[in-house]
Amino acid sequence: MTAYENSAFNGISNDTDRVEKSATLSGGAAVNKDQLATYERFLQFQRLINLYDTQSAVIPKKIGNPAPLGLCAFALTTFILSMYNAGATVPVTAHPGVVLGSAMFFGGLVQLLAGMWEFKAGNSFGALAFSAYGGFWLSVAALYVKAFGFLDDYNDDHVTINNALGVFFLGWTIFTFAMFIASHRTNGVLMALFFFLTLTFILLTASKFQNDHLNLKRAAGAFGILTSAIAWYGAFAALLTPDTSYFALPVYDLSKKAIISTIV
Repeated sequence: MTAYENSAFNGISNDTDRVEKSATLSGGAAVNKDQLATYERFLQFQRLINLYDTQSAVIPKKIGNPAPLGLCAFALTTFILSMYNAGATVPVTAHPGVVLGSAMFFGGLVQLLAGMWEFKAGNSFGALAFSAYGGFWLSVAALYVKAFGFLDDYNDDHVTINNALGVFFLGWTIFTFAMFIASHRTNGVLMALFFFLTLTFILLTASKFQNDHLNLKRAAGAFGILTSAIAWYGAFAALLTPDTSYFALPVYDLSKKAIISTIV
């Protein structure tokens, strides 16, 4: 029994003594033994409750790390589209029909959910990244799904369509560059990911503004494949914890805390 608990039970004894004394002073007839025992049990119960802080005793709900799921969703979908863009195994001019399923459900919906779980985990950077790029893949899928009809108004004017897509990719180039700047205090893997993803979007933007320039598109595909490889590496680095693996993959932590610990 701890010192705090001893003091609590000593307090119970003191309270009981006071009750007995008050009963004796008042003549003793007004308070019988049953009433005294009931009151003593009440005092014990009250003291035991006060021993513990009920607020701190609540066990918080713990969720798993959503980063591996979000990174895998991003990596796989980026890899498939980049293989198309690079002209690997399929013509570089092929319609990205096979990509749409992955873009809608894995790269889109699943990655968006990973972003929501990052909000729950308190990671604002991961929440923004996964939610935003989940929205990106949903947007890409919607552009090419004929049922939505987003490109129907261009009447097969390929120059106008490509310029419009160039503006679309330009917006994502700016956003990705901002994420690259914001990743400087995360880790080396994320910095490399956003750096090469920025280059991928730059090349895609240039390709569209040059009326779907094939060599620029192939270069974008090559950098996209490299980006997906980095994302997969980051996913498995987060997944290989001491509880699940005998080894760990380095991510080159760049946080302020890590830098200070290295210097010290």
